[in-house]
Amino acid sequence: MADFRGTNRIRKILAAARQTFRFVQFAQRNGNNGTGITAQETHSVRKYRKPIIIASCSIAAVIAAGVIGFNYVEANKVDYYQVLVNGEVAGEISSQEKVDQLIADKIEELKHADTPAQLVLNDNQVTFAAERAYKKQTDDEATLNRLEGMLKTHAVGVKVVVEGEVVGVVRDEATAKKLLQRVKNKYAPARLVAKQGDMEVRSLSVNAAGADEAKAAEDKPKRVVTAVSFAEKVETVEDVIDAKQLSDPEELFKTLTEGEPIPRTYTVKKGDCIGCIAAKLNISEELIYTNNKWIKNDFINIGDVLDLSQEEPPILNVNSEEEVTEIEVIEPPIEYQKSDSMKLGQQKVLKEGKEGSQQVTYKLLKRNGALIEEEQIARQVLIEPIPTVILKGTKVIRGVGSGKFIWPVSGARITSYMGKRWGRSHNGIDMIGKSNIMAADEGVVEFAGYKSGGLGNAVIIDHGNGFKTTYGHMKSVKVKKGQVVEKGDSIGVMGSTGRSTGTHLHFEVHLNGKLKNPTSYL
Repeated sequence: MADFRGTNRIRKILAAARQTFRFVQFAQRNGNNGTGITAQETHSVRKYRKPIIIASCSIAAVIAAGVIGFNYVEANKVDYYQVLVNGEVAGEISSQEKVDQLIADKIEELKHADTPAQLVLNDNQVTFAAERAYKKQTDDEATLNRLEGMLKTHAVGVKVVVEGEVVGVVRDEATAKKLLQRVKNKYAPARLVAKQGDMEVRSLSVNAAGADEAKAAEDKPKRVVTAVSFAEKVETVEDVIDAKQLSDPEELFKTLTEGEPIPRTYTVKKGDCIGCIAAKLNISEELIYTNNKWIKNDFINIGDVLDLSQEEPPILNVNSEEEVTEIEVIEPPIEYQKSDSMKLGQQKVLKEGKEGSQQVTYKLLKRNGALIEEEQIARQVLIEPIPTVILKGTKVIRGVGSGKFIWPVSGARITSYMGKRWGRSHNGIDMIGKSNIMAADEGVVEFAGYKSGGLGNAVIIDHGNGFKTTYGHMKSVKVKKGQVVEKGDSIGVMGSTGRSTGTHLHFEVHLNGKLKNPTSYL
């Protein structure tokens, strides 16, 4: 601030000027009232005129100097900012933009930082206080350096939440999405998921080369996944974390997709069989065979310990919908012509038929890749089948079957099917039901007694029309060789003789010496 001297003199001049002004005003008032001004009074006025003028000029000069000084100071004032971090002063900065740029650079640096956890800058703790001073000079570099050292970070992660429960924490949203997509891809590969607008199933045209095209398509069924979703409610939530909470993505994937094992064993008892155990414990036969690969030809002994361990359902289950389009063979229909000169049960092919083909689309509903429901949603015949014409005998002859079979036991339930299942061959089907065993059709008893090879007490019936049926593991046999039996006649009692660990009936069907699947005729 400028220092002005001679202020006492100015005060005296101003005081004299005020006194003179008052005197002049007094004189003017008296003059207006008709009183005159004396020579002495006039001299006094003249005496103070000069000081008054000098004082007036001095006042004007002082005011002018003050205005000029004020304007100069104002013109040279500088705006700047105090930078504070959580209330603590970091320094002074000429521009907020420089701080903003520092923060932006730090945020970008943290985005690409190779750290286990994602780090986030506490930029919300930085505040500014606007200041203004004469010719102020700020040290921006020093302030920025100090500010950078005061800035703090915190770790954030993304929590994977299933049905309201946190099951793991990953680094970021991208990692979470990749993990969840991997779970879906385990059961519904991404390459099979249909894109929007790509759902139309092409129909195969049939022309001169229609059969070849149908055959090529038959080898390559078209499978498209139309929808994939989680059975449970899944959320990803970003939150402040401790870096120690982070889950290993591979371990978290196993946690989500693999259920905890449930150990379970079963000791074989008298009367047990594979199908009986499966039915009694409400488990699949496949589980028994998969966990107990030592089982051969369904043979188990009393006292054997079966491993029936299963996994509990995983934390995260995947529902998927698929559309499968494939070419299926249409078996030629059969047209029968009757002949009263041919024995009942005998038949003769008059004209061989030809297979046709059709394009069929199925909608499959799956849970974790296992089929839950199947529905046919489209069907188009590509090649019409040609019927097979068969001459069928109607002449009734004692001891000759009709070719139509009934179930050999009442209330039958199949416990083991025919065929190669899980690497094992089974020649026929096993069933349980009421103990009375009946002839499946009319015929002549070809064998009755104990049969080696594992069947135990058995009966074989020749039905006289190419068919023969076999009944094994009986407790007792009620017929003799050469005896004619009617359909439904009692031929024995269900048992567990031969190679058997439980009471059941082993049933086989043969046609012209070849083993057939009994379920095709019952």
